[in-house]
Amino acid sequence: MGKTLVCAIYNHPEAYPPTLNAIQELSKIYSKIYLLYQYNLDDLWEYPSNVVLKRNAKKKSVAEQIRLPYFKKIALFLSFTWRFFKVCIKQKPDCILLYDSVPVLSYHISRKLFRFRHKTWYHNHDVVEKGALKKYSITWWAGKAETSSFKYLNIFSLPSNERRKYFPLTDFKGQYFYIPNFPLISFYDKCPKSNPPSDTLTLIYQGSISAGHGIEAVMNYIKESSKKVNLLLIGNIDNEYRNNIQTLSSGLGIEHRIEIQKPVNYSCLPPITASAHVGLALHIPNTNIIYSTGGTASNKIYEYAAVGLPVLYYDSDHYNTYLAKFKWAFGNDLTFGQFDSQLEYITAHYNTLSGLAQDDFHNELNFEKQFEPVLLFLENLN
Repeated sequence: MGKTLVCAIYNHPEAYPPTLNAIQELSKIYSKIYLLYQYNLDDLWEYPSNVVLKRNAKKKSVAEQIRLPYFKKIALFLSFTWRFFKVCIKQKPDCILLYDSVPVLSYHISRKLFRFRHKTWYHNHDVVEKGALKKYSITWWAGKAETSSFKYLNIFSLPSNERRKYFPLTDFKGQYFYIPNFPLISFYDKCPKSNPPSDTLTLIYQGSISAGHGIEAVMNYIKESSKKVNLLLIGNIDNEYRNNIQTLSSGLGIEHRIEIQKPVNYSCLPPITASAHVGLALHIPNTNIIYSTGGTASNKIYEYAAVGLPVLYYDSDHYNTYLAKFKWAFGNDLTFGQFDSQLEYITAHYNTLSGLAQDDFHNELNFEKQFEPVLLFLENLN
């Protein structure tokens, strides 16, 4: 009889590509994987046949979930915890994989009732700044459980080594893994690749659309440039920032060059990415912990490379550590002159840079290669 894994994430896995990648690879060594998640997106991903989906509650978007009254948020969390408890008691998994702090809280509540032998693995996608959490919210309680959990965790993993200092690892006696948020070859090899620009150069920013990504600087460049440059923004954006972007683009007279698209499931994203020519990853590090530690945690950087897009990233010591060695990656200081010279160079050498990006993805910057040590460890785990 093969091994079983229960995986819990308090969101939809298709909003977290690294989770999809991990499930894909873990399906090679576990006979059954039970995936419990919040049902806030359509299910479009093609999971391996040994993955069993366990949706919690009726479909509710993230925005709808955020707007719920406090008591309904508690009810939704308790529903998730009850489903988690039931699947664990019934399946008696060899390993329980918890993504981010809310499932850790569910486990913290349930674990003393789990009389079967198992290993507990916690993977954190994004560090939460606990001082900013609303007191007595679910995430506040989850933060408390996270702090306590390191005494009993067997495995802990992060997409960025720089984030280790934000966790109480003095209490942790298990195995740590560094798992960069790189894309999956088996998925991206089936996706379209970028084509060289003709008369118009399209820049894309995918992900959470907000301040701190140099978007305003890009728009000012588009206004002043003699080149024909368009900007495509795709992802979650709040109404206030959308209004700011629209007001700025109108004031600059470039509204016809700015497009904002709604977020899509991960399986639908690569063709949109490949329709552009240059990927933007201008994460200004002093904005928050996530941006200042995003060198290997910002999956968009490597998803751009996977479809052959050269990348503009924010020129800082942290990002240079990981990206300066790649000829398709350009450290940018948000000045007009640097935008102009870099985009001119990229346009003139597009095929070469695009090919190098895809080569580096296949040779080094892919999830399969980085996940190999994890699979080996789990295969030998008693």
